[in-house]
Amino acid sequence: MTANPLDTLARALRIGCPICHRWRARGQRLGEVGVTHHAAFQTLAYGLVHCPRCDVVRLDPLPSAADLSTLYEQSEQFTDAHYTDAENVARMLEYYGGCLDNHRMLPAPGEASLEVGAGYAWVSRACKLRSAQVRTVAQDVTSECATRCEWVDDYRVGPIDVVPPDLRFKLISMTHVIEHLVDPQAMLRTLARRLAPGGRIFVTAPYRPTGWRVEDGIAPWRDYSYLHVPAHVSYLSRTWFEQTAALCGLDLLHWDPAHDDGRAFEVVLGDR
Repeated sequence: MTANPLDTLARALRIGCPICHRWRARGQRLGEVGVTHHAAFQTLAYGLVHCPRCDVVRLDPLPSAADLSTLYEQSEQFTDAHYTDAENVARMLEYYGGCLDNHRMLPAPGEASLEVGAGYAWVSRACKLRSAQVRTVAQDVTSECATRCEWVDDYRVGPIDVVPPDLRFKLISMTHVIEHLVDPQAMLRTLARRLAPGGRIFVTAPYRPTGWRVEDGIAPWRDYSYLHVPAHVSYLSRTWFEQTAALCGLDLLHWDPAHDDGRAFEVVLGDR
């Protein structure tokens, strides 16, 4: 894939934050980090930058389209037994089922859920365990798991626009997906338009090293289990979700950064 010259020029001229899209949001460079995946990437040198306007830590530069294609379209991601081990599957379903129950996100019979970047579609599976009448739709850019998820009624392969635009969903979930996106704000804007009245967007993702503060610098990140370079593009914040929810006409209904000993967060967006 060849980079668009206009995109390259735009990146070179940009003086703001590419994650919150705010001008004059000059970030603080925390330090350099190495690539953690083994593949023929175009870019091998990255740094971490903190934006003071949205409190997000992100990769700099952002991964190229070619490197993202190498990661997600030219390799298999779900070969580890972690994804099929019976005890681990039970833990995943217990966690995501508990989220559905605790936040009252389960669609009613006949209503639909959408799982974005679904992989093994854990949230869809948890929905079906609670109500076989929920219509489950899943989307992923690869077909790797498309035939392995009998709990998904409609598994779509391709970018988000492969999901029919006229469908509306009572629940949209992204579990450990949003950190992989170069423009997470654009995705949330798109998903907000797909919500049914009273619907919810549920997001989980890596947050930051336990207890990390900006003044702690780069050192804690180098030992952070979720530092996956260049796969994890950004580590979002409560501030970023509040800003983005407002742009999407939604509210931040729930924010919990305590998961995995403070290394991951859980978010629910929707109408109050």
